[in-house]
Amino acid sequence: MLSTVMTVTGCHRNSGTPAPTPKPQVSAPVVVKKGPNAEEQTAGMVEAASQGKSQAPVKVKFALEQRPTLGQPLDIDLAVMPQIDASSADIQIVGGTGLGLPAGSNHIELLTLEAGHVYRQNVKVTPNLDGVLLLSLTVLLKHDEIAESRIFSIPLIVDR
Repeated sequence: MLSTVMTVTGCHRNSGTPAPTPKPQVSAPVVVKKGPNAEEQTAGMVEAASQGKSQAPVKVKFALEQRPTLGQPLDIDLAVMPQIDASSADIQIVGGTGLGLPAGSNHIELLTLEAGHVYRQNVKVTPNLDGVLLLSLTVLLKHDEIAESRIFSIPLIVDR
């Protein structure tokens, strides 16, 4: 009889206690670490001077590998930074008086550009005069069935 009472009491005790409710699993949001932005990627570079009134949504920065010297080839690192998505960019490069370009190196084509990205290129020139020489870049940015151009100048101070 004692065991029957214990069994009945035990059964009532379990049925009177609500079953524990499962706790919802909370997951912390995944933090996506972004890479450096365009300004951080081009830190230490100089912004090329924009010529005219064009407001084409593109920026160009440059850096020189070494100091320009008369008669010595010079590498110029370019960073093209579109401010909007574009289907392509054509860059025409013209060396001013006293600035030579290797044959076939006066054109760069970039395809499928994304806003905020940095597109790096290298241009080689040879200064043939001393003084201030200008390298001219015309960037034709194609987007939304529109083509906009912007002209940039890169000054080079050449000494013997």
